[in-house]
Amino acid sequence: MGLPPPLRTGFSRLLAARLSLMHALNFLGVGFYLPFFPVWLASTGLGDVDIGYVLAIPILVRVFVASSVTGLGDRLRPNILLALLNALAALIYFALAQQSQFLPIAILTALSAVALSGVVPLADVLTTEQVKAGALRDYGRVRLWGSVTFVLSNLAGGYLIAQHGAWLIPFVLAGSSSLAALAALQAPSPPGGVSPAVSQGASAAGFGLPFWLAVGAAACVNATHAAVYAFSSLHWRSIGFSGETVGWLWAVAVVAEIAVFLVGGSIAASGLVGLRWIAIAAIAAALRFGVMSVDPGLAVTVLLQLLHGITFGCMHLGTLAALSALSPGARRAAAQGRLVAVSALAMGLATILSGYLYRLFGPGVFLAMVPIAVLGLILAALAILKARGNTGFGGRI
Repeated sequence: MGLPPPLRTGFSRLLAARLSLMHALNFLGVGFYLPFFPVWLASTGLGDVDIGYVLAIPILVRVFVASSVTGLGDRLRPNILLALLNALAALIYFALAQQSQFLPIAILTALSAVALSGVVPLADVLTTEQVKAGALRDYGRVRLWGSVTFVLSNLAGGYLIAQHGAWLIPFVLAGSSSLAALAALQAPSPPGGVSPAVSQGASAAGFGLPFWLAVGAAACVNATHAAVYAFSSLHWRSIGFSGETVGWLWAVAVVAEIAVFLVGGSIAASGLVGLRWIAIAAIAAALRFGVMSVDPGLAVTVLLQLLHGITFGCMHLGTLAALSALSPGARRAAAQGRLVAVSALAMGLATILSGYLYRLFGPGVFLAMVPIAVLGLILAALAILKARGNTGFGGRI
């Protein structure tokens, strides 16, 4: 007899609520940081070039330290580590609020990036371990609260800055990280706890070729978003879309992402079948950005933005499922750390490439994302072939 639907039991509803709160407060700060941290940097008097350097720091940090920081979650209780990292980030943001010179701002931004590099992957580990244990059936309905909070904090941030000024931003980020630390403390530990051998320093099993192929595929599909993240708003304004229209286009994409998490969250429990979802996301990315490169008009652009639910949502859920099946039980946190590091490297390179291509070809930059999507599809197909017959968490492919 199978387990009862987890979300229909009192225990599972409470478990889902605790994890939802953790994800929601983790993304509260992200929703403030992405649109408004550059505004605060400008308010300190930094020039455009210096701001660019500061904003590049977190990407470099994720490449080099995310794997190590997140991997500590295999040796410590992940929820305690998550709380410590958020608390450290809060202290750094408080210190950052007092700065106005490039060097201390750059150093403190780097330190905050070290702490925050493990936050999202550790939250995913805590949630997927409950799914794996059968205590939680639907990852997506828990994770979607992070996306909801992201949108709400975008809106709230704009209001706060309009009313009080940019000086408030580091304090809001510090407060958000403080709340996230408290939410991490109340989050449940993984059902199996920390492996005694690993916690005592013993070396754990390594990652096989199918794992690295899956990571590469996911990183490529994620990197196809580099052009749209960096230049879609600029391009849409240049072809006559109003600022309000651009805002709605971004909102459509996030709503599509939330919808996928709501109705397709069980994908995260599909094990190796998640590799197929990565492949589907790669195909959708090739279609989305290929068509976007020809300026198809507003109606089609809205439809292309809806594909974000597949290109990001299905990719994210499928990746969690595949990595859970392909990584050793004692190294789930390390697996997430490696995904973050490789994805950051791919996204950083694709963003740099996008800058040059947008200057030269305008909307042609979106077409350049198609080969990256095709590479992701090839890697996903190879991962499927290499993993075939491996029962993993979710059975055969």
